[in-house]
Formats: sequence, C-alpha cells, structure tokens
Amino acid sequence: MHWRSDTGLRRRMLAALVLALAGYAVLLGPVFLLPLSAALVVCGLLITVLGGLVLSADRLAYLATKAVAIDREDHPELFETVDRLARQADMPRPPVAVIPSDEPNALSAGTGDRTVVCVTLGLLKTLEDDELEAVLAHEMAHLKNGDSSVMTVAGFPATLAFALLRTAVDNIDGKAFFLGYLGVAIYLAAVSLPLVAVTLPGTLALSRYREYAADRGAVAITGNPVALGTALGKLHGHETPETDARSMAAFNAFCIVPTRLGLPGTHPPVHKRIRRLRELAAEMEA
Repeated sequence: MHWRSDTGLRRRMLAALVLALAGYAVLLGPVFLLPLSAALVVCGLLITVLGGLVLSADRLAYLATKAVAIDREDHPELFETVDRLARQADMPRPPVAVIPSDEPNALSAGTGDRTVVCVTLGLLKTLEDDELEAVLAHEMAHLKNGDSSVMTVAGFPATLAFALLRTAVDNIDGKAFFLGYLGVAIYLAAVSLPLVAVTLPGTLALSRYREYAADRGAVAITGNPVALGTALGKLHGHETPETDARSMAAFNAFCIVPTRLGLPGTHPPVHKRIRRLRELAAEMEA
C-alpha cells in the first residue's frame, strides 16, 4: 500500500479551523464594545497565544503529560524503530519521549521541525514489537498528515479545561489552600466551556476522521494492518488506574485510543477501526 494524500482529511481540517476561528470570533464579540485600541490588544493577545500554542505544541505535550525526552542510549530499540519508520515514511525523525504512566497509549504533537512522538511506559510493556511499530507508525502518520496543528487550535479550549481541572485535582491534599486553588481552576475551566461548545463540532469531525487517516497512513508505512488492529484491541481493552487516566486526559484527542477520563466522542469506535484495517488487509492480500 502506497502513501497518498487524503483529500477528505484536508477538507475536515479546513472546516475545523474555520469553525474554531468562528467560535473565537463570536466569543470575542463583546470585546469590540471596548475602545478600538483595547479591542485590538485583546485580539492580538489571542492571536499570539494561538500562534504560540501551534509553534510550541510539542512543549505543551511534554508539560501536560510529564513526558521525558529520550536518547538512543535510554531506549535503543524504541529509538531505532522510530528512526527506521521515519526513513520509510520519507520524513525527518521526530524526537521521542516517554510518559511515566501505566496506561498503554501514545500521542504525537507539533508541526514542522517542532514535533514529538510520546509513548507511555504502559505501552512499552503491553505491546509486542510489531504492534509497537504499528502504533508508532500511526503517530508518525499524524505528523506527516499535518493534522496536529489544526487540532491544537481547534482543541485548545477542551485541552485547557481538562488541564486546569487535572492540575487542581492533583494538588489537593486536604489543605484549605488547595481547596481555594481548586475553586479558581474550576472557574477558569468553566469560562472555557462556552468556547468548547462552539468549537466542539468541527473538532470532533476532524479528530474522528484523522484517526482513520492515520491508521491508513500507518499501513502505508509498515504494510502491516493486522499488527495495528491487534494493538488497538489490546489498548482498548486495557484497564487503567484513574490516576494514570487523569494524567492523559488533557491530551485525549491526540492519543491513539481515548483515555477513560477524556472528552468523549473524540475517536471513532475501536471495532470500526479494526474492521477497516481488516478490509485493508484483505485488499492487500488480493
């Protein structure tokens, strides 16, 4: 199976971006009741923040998931697999990071030369070599498709809301100080909920389709749809402790399978993804 550009993905990326920008514009409407200079400052700040998010999405992934960048000496087999897959996909090798979580999952983020592929310790323990290779190829297909940048802009409100709540919950230890901190975090998260509602339709349409596109991309890179289907089945059926599920919730839409505590509806049903992979396998055999 050869790599080919996905026009359906491109259309959904454009639609998600338009809806996201429209949502930001609607919520910024009241700002234009301010003096023009103040309104321009607010809009400029938003554009700066969004631009910074897109250009620093890899850093956001490190911070949100507590991922640790690795060198070849740390995980030689993992590093070598990513290096080989990059050559097969005809793309630069992205940096690799490991997330200290028992939840078996993976994600990719960033654009251009600022990208990262993250895998959890649970993923490394759960999958066989060919299954891990297929999952890594899936994440690299996201980077090659360039859909992560649009997801960063469209999915920022939900990511912010989950990150704020997760940080608040992680810092509660029964002290009154942290209860006050929780109140502030919940307030800030609630402020972002209207924006989530506006941008959600386009985000979900893109996030669900991009998984199918990355599945096909992974098959184009590895030629092994069966391994990816087996890996998805294992990841979907794995029981994850709540603490680990919460650590990945903020980046739920970027993960290969949804986290238990993440925003629902961001991924197509796993059984449908596996069925499509089986259909691809049948086509390749024919």
